[in-house]
Amino acid sequence: MSRMSLLLLSFTLGLANAAPACPEYRVTIVGPAGSDPTDMNQAGAVVGFTPAGDTSSRAFVNYGHGPRDLGLLGGTSNRAAVINDKGEVLGNWRTSAGQVRGYVYFRGSFRLLNPIPGRLTSYVDINNAGYILAHGSLPAGDGPLTYLRAPNGSYRNIGTRPFENAITQGEALNNRNQVTGESGTFILPEIPYHAFIWSRGTMRQLDDYGDTPNYGLDINDRGQVTGTAAVSGGIHSRVATLYSNGRLIDIDRRPATAERFSTGQALNSHGHVVGNSNHLGAFVYRGRRMESLNALIDRSTGWDISFPVAINDGGQIAARGVRKGVKYAVRLDLIRPHGLAAPAIEADEGEEPAGDAQVGEPTQ
Repeated sequence: MSRMSLLLLSFTLGLANAAPACPEYRVTIVGPAGSDPTDMNQAGAVVGFTPAGDTSSRAFVNYGHGPRDLGLLGGTSNRAAVINDKGEVLGNWRTSAGQVRGYVYFRGSFRLLNPIPGRLTSYVDINNAGYILAHGSLPAGDGPLTYLRAPNGSYRNIGTRPFENAITQGEALNNRNQVTGESGTFILPEIPYHAFIWSRGTMRQLDDYGDTPNYGLDINDRGQVTGTAAVSGGIHSRVATLYSNGRLIDIDRRPATAERFSTGQALNSHGHVVGNSNHLGAFVYRGRRMESLNALIDRSTGWDISFPVAINDGGQIAARGVRKGVKYAVRLDLIRPHGLAAPAIEADEGEEPAGDAQVGEPTQ
């Protein structure tokens, strides 16, 4: 190879590894060292957890004044699941007897949630009106069913698709009380899930690419859904999707001959999606193409961004970031204002919560 060729190769590799000339995001640490985020609201408040042993974790919330440890509630583990736009944190904690229980944390106090009668209960999502999405399984170990919990404490089973021995796993709830998730026949080793939208008592299966499994992982207030759908082509055969206006969109867009494995994890009201893929790592999709989040930050700061979990209407993204070998819950904040204004959120009317136990500040 000639000296000129070597110089050109070195210059090209340098460009490939250089920080972008005008990074779009700055990285803000929002959790303690070792933490992972789980959700973020429209105000940029982030919740997550920090591992505290092989089977234990501690929940935190950051409303913008630093992470606050939510304690263990007298049990052995605590993990925050989501946060709504009112700042209410929904989480799951484990008692000293090993039972999983739910709570809503707001303004310094916990409200403990009554479980689904006769079922092992875990809590998944909460909307601005206080409706809660929950999973319930029989102690014998059957597959989960999904319930919508009203603010007055009553539970409603949202049902299943008409499959034999069917189970349903709800993943997300919007402010119109629409649910997305997946439903399928309970067979192992891999359940042939079909993504769905549940609305006003009706569960509608979403389109797919003729294969299973398919997952609906998040839903916005416009009824758009992101997730992943199976396609033919070998073991790496799932693509990130956006279901919008009755149409399933493959947002991966690589050729069908490529080895594709990508997932849309969360979306905002503009239809912008964040997720992970086997060619970009953590990505954001803003209507044109999937873009690597690591290509949109200043890499000279030493951050490696992975596993985004939320994107709000202002374009902020909650994700895991690693720097100097230590992971943190981080938020990516746009350096310049986003071109799209956040639309008004249509919240369902709800009653004040009732019938749940109240406890005070976090306990160690």
